[in-house]
Amino acid sequence: MAAIEFTDLQKDAIAEVMNISMGNAATAASELLNAKVWITTPRVSVQKAAELRKESLEPAVCVKIVYVKGISGTNMMILRQDDVQLILNQLMGQPLEVTPDFEFDELNISAVSEVMNQMMGSSATALSNFLGMHVDISVPTPYIMNEIKLSEVHDYDTDEEVIAITFDLTIEGVIKSEFVSVMCADLAQIICDKMLNPEPEPEPEPPPAPAAQPQSGTPAPAPAAHAPPPQAGHPHQPYPQQAPPGYGVPPQGIPPSGYGAYPPPGLPPPGYGAYPPMGMPMGGSPVNIQNAQLHQFEIPQFNLQSDQGENLQLLMGVPLQISVEIGTAKRKVKDILDFTQGTIIELERQAGAPVDVVVNGNLIARGDVVVIDDNFAVRITEILKSKFMDSLGKE
Repeated sequence: MAAIEFTDLQKDAIAEVMNISMGNAATAASELLNAKVWITTPRVSVQKAAELRKESLEPAVCVKIVYVKGISGTNMMILRQDDVQLILNQLMGQPLEVTPDFEFDELNISAVSEVMNQMMGSSATALSNFLGMHVDISVPTPYIMNEIKLSEVHDYDTDEEVIAITFDLTIEGVIKSEFVSVMCADLAQIICDKMLNPEPEPEPEPPPAPAAQPQSGTPAPAPAAHAPPPQAGHPHQPYPQQAPPGYGVPPQGIPPSGYGAYPPPGLPPPGYGAYPPMGMPMGGSPVNIQNAQLHQFEIPQFNLQSDQGENLQLLMGVPLQISVEIGTAKRKVKDILDFTQGTIIELERQAGAPVDVVVNGNLIARGDVVVIDDNFAVRITEILKSKFMDSLGKE
């Protein structure tokens, strides 16, 4: 396989993109571990897959993900086993210490996969926003290695080059270490192209060309005449009697009222005759003007057919599960395992606050708890707008 040349500019581009995506991964890990997490200072290098070796991370845990939508390629995260053990202890609420008898059994490997799934899922989301396309990843696959050998994880050629990005990893009160993200060269090339050569935005369409103006001396076509709407309280107010010089001026001795009135916008230009009085056609004969009679529209009534009405009645008889939630709480796994009879779980909702009324998992209302004949009940105080209510045809 031919060697791929990566310039310093391309390395900086990859470092910037991965720094942004790993920042989102740090946020996801912080919420999962309930501790502040920093992933910083990316350092990019190009190495052959067969020669990639970082003794400071051995023995290691390698987690492989594959980009399955949007972009294609593989990305592997390599961490120290001791760091992974401390991360799992923080997740499980165990003492933050490295023990020699720790084993990566099925439960621990599943926990590692979940942590990496959360982190790399957030990283893929940030990468999707940056590249402007939907990016999906496969389920992370962990590998336990005493020595870092990428050939055991992926079928790289002996002389194939990969991009190794080293990050500093700090989890407050847990670890301060580093890890390596190994990316195939094709994936790195795609990211560089998107970063350095973004697709140009489409140019806006030019405005339509204006209509050709008539030549001098040729009368312009008369547009459709339309009278302006009458003002309130004056349904038959005459047009203004102001006229430009030489247009519509009445002869001497003729009163201006109803004669030679200046036409509204859109009527023929000077030289086409004075605008006739309101109610008088061009021929001069009077016409009978009446107010328009508007039809009064009523709210339509939809009558369902017999079979539709029966189907609606069948739907109305479908039972729905109603539950009332007084509050929720969030606890660590170790706290839940310590639950015994008499344990008090403090909820996030204050005493006296309305409870939630949930129908088939959809929050539709809130209300107050009351007691009726020694049974609890809920008095509805608020109906909430929801997609579920919309699906039932209610406002």
